[in-house]
Amino acid sequence: MLNWLDELKVVIFDLDGTLYQDDAFLGRYLGYLLEGTLDETETAEVVMEAYDILDGSHTVPFGCFFDRQQHVVYEHENFEPTASFTWEGLKRDAQKTDPASLLFVGDVWCVAHVYAEKYKVPVDKRASAFEKVRYEMIRQPHGIRLHSPLFESIRAMNVERKIFMTNTPGETGPAFVHYLNIGTLFDDFVFDARKPTGMENMVEKLIEEGYAPHEILSVGDNPFNDLAPVKRLGGRTCLISPYSHFGNHAWDGAVKNVEELAAFLRQPSAVNL
Repeated sequence: MLNWLDELKVVIFDLDGTLYQDDAFLGRYLGYLLEGTLDETETAEVVMEAYDILDGSHTVPFGCFFDRQQHVVYEHENFEPTASFTWEGLKRDAQKTDPASLLFVGDVWCVAHVYAEKYKVPVDKRASAFEKVRYEMIRQPHGIRLHSPLFESIRAMNVERKIFMTNTPGETGPAFVHYLNIGTLFDDFVFDARKPTGMENMVEKLIEEGYAPHEILSVGDNPFNDLAPVKRLGGRTCLISPYSHFGNHAWDGAVKNVEELAAFLRQPSAVNL
């Protein structure tokens, strides 16, 4: 029986949480965002709460929507908002939602963005905090860990095109590519990709070029940005995440870490799908 991975011709890879994994930056990032807004004790409590969201022990589930205007949380069905509740977990009556106000809490960076919204951190401060923590991640003592076996597995894939897509704006995207030494690993590099819309546009473009949807695979850690647009268009999907996400989604593959992803790409039978 033909394995669906053998049919692939294009693979799209996310960057953060996919080609490397690190959540140690979250505490530092929140500290930079909230400096001058909260005192040290209050910031420490926010950091603990943020990690509680990641590990599933908070009333706010990881993989939900956060409403930037009302500061409430939405559950969802296939990424369509359903029941809403307060930060403390109290259910709310159904109210009209503005889709443009919804932030999907789908990866570690998004958890930090929720607190930037909650505490009304100015845009310029968000940008400087983001840039500061990003550069820390590619310098010692906070440099992220490279996992060479994953890069070797990607290099060994027998496909026509390997595409790198990250929402990271500015110069830190190329800086991460240089730090990870993956400049020759991909055929196309897309920075400031504006996913999920950018992902949908990319897959539609590939289909227009003649690729069948089932010949396209997207690998990423944010289901809303990296996977849902591809699945809607009939493409293949693989989630990489050590965290439990709200909702029941049937992705084509699911792995917890870069080690499992390396095995999945090279020896699919080694990973339970």
